Order: sequence, then C-alpha cells, then structure tokens
Amino acid sequence: MQAQNYNGHNIATVLHDAKSKNIVIFCHGYRSSTIGPNRFFVRAARKLAEYGLSSLRFDQYGSGNSEGDFFNSSFNDWVVTTKVIVQDYLQKGYRVALLGQSMGGSTVVAAGSEIAGLTAIVAWVPDASADDFHMPENGIIEENGQIVQALYWQEAHGAKIGERLFSIKAPMYIVQCTADEYVNQKNRDIFIKNAQPHQTIDNLEGYKHSTWTYKQSEEIIEKSVKFLVTSFQLKG
Repeated sequence: MQAQNYNGHNIATVLHDAKSKNIVIFCHGYRSSTIGPNRFFVRAARKLAEYGLSSLRFDQYGSGNSEGDFFNSSFNDWVVTTKVIVQDYLQKGYRVALLGQSMGGSTVVAAGSEIAGLTAIVAWVPDASADDFHMPENGIIEENGQIVQALYWQEAHGAKIGERLFSIKAPMYIVQCTADEYVNQKNRDIFIKNAQPHQTIDNLEGYKHSTWTYKQSEEIIEKSVKFLVTSFQLKG
C-alpha cells in the first residue's frame, strides 16, 4: 500500500500490477475500504490478475488508510476523486474500467457518466438515493459507531444517480439483490427503468446487500470478472 496525491488528498492505494495497460479501478462503499465487504475486492482483484488485468484499489478521503476524518466525507468528493484517478490512468495510456460496491457503485455510475473513454463499468448494489432527504437537526448522521456530516447523503440524493445511466456510453453490468437491506425496491426499480441496451441488470433473488454467502460471492465475482475480461477483449 502506498499514498498518492489525488484531488488534493493523500489517498491510500493498492496496485495489483499484472504488467498490463488494462486496469480496473475499485471504488469501495460507505464506511468501507480498499478490501471491500468481506475482502470481496481482494478476491476479485486476484481473479482479474489471473486474466492479465491490473487493478487499483483505493481508500476515499477519510476512509481506510487515507488521510482525513470520515466525518468530513463528501459524496461529491468521492466522485471527483474517482474521476481524477481515472483520468490519471487514461493519460498514462491505460484502458480503464470501474467496479464499485454500494455507494461506491453509485460513485462509479456518477463518475462514469462524466468520463469519456471508459472500457466498462460494474456496479454492485448501487443506491439511486431517490428517496426524499430530510436533514437531521444537528446535521450529523451516525451509523455503527461512525458519524458523518449529513451533507454526504444530501449530495448523494442530489446527484440524480439513476438518471446518469442515460449518459453512460460504456457497457455496464449492474448487480441488484432482492433482499437488500439498504437499497429498497423503489431505488432498484429506477435502474431497471433507466437501463439502456448496453447496460445489463442482474437481479439476484434472495441475496442481501453485501452479506453474501461464499457461494453467492463467488458467483458475483466470477460474473463480474468475466464481464470485464470480455469488455477489454472486445475493445482491444
């Protein structure tokens, strides 16, 4: 792991260098880190390397090993940081794909709608955040021992994530889970409604948000890796 300056932040990164100019950039979810839920990102990165694809995992500002306090997290900042990292690799001559989970999935949808030249996008259980947002009186949201300025969620709700599908040109693979405890049916339906012909929605019956069984996680990782490998091959 090393720190690199992106978007004015010292960001902790982990590079899986497969000696390839094809790279997948991972975006973790809310209150998560470079390893992803239950180290799913690590397993996916290793699987990608078996197919000759490099990958980069990173901690957003205030998350994991990056500098900053989680309290100051900003969804808009997540999107900008992701875009800066992608542009850095594009300028270095890489072909770039994105893979995000949960709010990282929402991030790759938002960022992907503003970046030209992406090879592919994979979004695991993204949240359209289309419900009405109510700012708490103290402006703070606490969950499982962590606090964040409610601005993070205000920005996510204002990002119109579900509408971003219309602007994404890269092929997409979106995983949705019918027993998702965090992303409700209304928000899942937005992606189904707005999906374009080059955007595949995979609705997994009975799967939860991220507490997948080993068998379930193997299925999702395998499908995602196959989609990414195929996308790079088709572009290549």
